[in-house]
Amino acid sequence: MVTGNAPIKTPDGQDELATRARQLSQRHRTVLLLVNGRRTEEQIKRLAEQAGVPPSCFDELMDLGMIMRPLPTLPIEAAPYPTLPPLSVDLPLPELDHEPPLPPSGPLVPNSTLNGELGAYEPWATVETDYSDLGDIDGALEQARDLLIRAVRTDAPVAGSLTLMRLRRARSRGDLLGLLDEVGQRIARPQREVEVARLMLRVRRLIGAPADSSLSGP
Repeated sequence: MVTGNAPIKTPDGQDELATRARQLSQRHRTVLLLVNGRRTEEQIKRLAEQAGVPPSCFDELMDLGMIMRPLPTLPIEAAPYPTLPPLSVDLPLPELDHEPPLPPSGPLVPNSTLNGELGAYEPWATVETDYSDLGDIDGALEQARDLLIRAVRTDAPVAGSLTLMRLRRARSRGDLLGLLDEVGQRIARPQREVEVARLMLRVRRLIGAPADSSLSGP
């Protein structure tokens, strides 16, 4: 069975939600918000129709390059060839007068960042998107999810890959609340404590969770 081909937003689609640079109609933005990497094309079009959006808006976003269908992947059910037992081979080792020094240890996966020294830190902290017309979809949950995904993608796109997967799979506000500590660990930086605290406070307000007393300012 082919899996893993649910539509996803492209970088252009993510930028449009944040900047409104192309001035898309609210109907197109509604479809763009429904694309989260988990819903199928059929589900997105059905939910969009419930919000009064025609299915053609999905195809137009595809033509604009704001959403895409990833290549399908096939589950591995069995190894194609029999597994052979390991071979034991004794190789002579060169004689050394002294042992070479070991290289200094370091982290296995460095903290990654997409913006580095090239720009400001808060592309995710200034996102203002209207989620009011999603019908029976929990707009506050989707907005909070997008904020957290944007933050992890910006500050830890490699080390935070599992966190991103868990954020996309969160089905309720409670699920999202349970991931806040994990997200905070991924994006925490000593020089950015204020920005991270503001993000966490905003997400808690969106999903109706009590504010952490450690995040409240004077």
